[in-house]
Amino acid sequence: MDQSLYTLAAAAGYGEARLAVLANNLANANTPGYKADQLRFTEVLDAATQTPGVRMDQFLTDATGPMQQTGNPLDVAIVGDGFFVVDTPEGPRFTRDGGFRLGADGMLVNGSGHPVMGEGAPIAIDPQAGQITVQGDGTVLADGVAAGRIDVVTFPDAPPRKAGGNLFTGTGETPLELPKVLQGSLEGSNVEAVLEMTRMIEISRGYETYQKLIQAMDQVAGQTNNLGTV
Repeated sequence: MDQSLYTLAAAAGYGEARLAVLANNLANANTPGYKADQLRFTEVLDAATQTPGVRMDQFLTDATGPMQQTGNPLDVAIVGDGFFVVDTPEGPRFTRDGGFRLGADGMLVNGSGHPVMGEGAPIAIDPQAGQITVQGDGTVLADGVAAGRIDVVTFPDAPPRKAGGNLFTGTGETPLELPKVLQGSLEGSNVEAVLEMTRMIEISRGYETYQKLIQAMDQVAGQTNNLGTV
């Protein structure tokens, strides 16, 4: 393949990958606790062909989302670092989304119905409790009686990885000794919708330009080949 055509095709491929990431971010602009994805590009040299190229690495933005007051006593937001722990059929998962509710059996669960873990075990609350309070350290009180303390963990060795939506998976989690949570609030998505939309428009225009250039070069190559056979 002609080097210039290879470069244009690679650029179009990178643009397509960036559009997919931006589209997913925008789709989750209103998902509580969602962390936006970004792509990092690193120059590399193919060892076999000695052809220069670019490697794409996907990573998460570290910024937290805005705090949104809801007034719901079962909505809890983490102030600072940390993740809640929920028990899923695939094993423990971690999230910044503290939009919890009571299941039919009085278990504290997340929006998908997964039990919220508290000090190694799910938290059960008396369904008949009149007042539920979540203290600043995550301790849950039902009519003044402690029902458990919500687990908040960090990852000192390696950051967690996306496991779909606003859930994460990881290893080496360490409980925070002094977590700080805020009752009646949720952490929103950290996606900056206007900025992401602007980037999408810019990349879309560039992607279209690359496609047109590739088509034009292909047509020129075809005409050149035809002239050579006359």
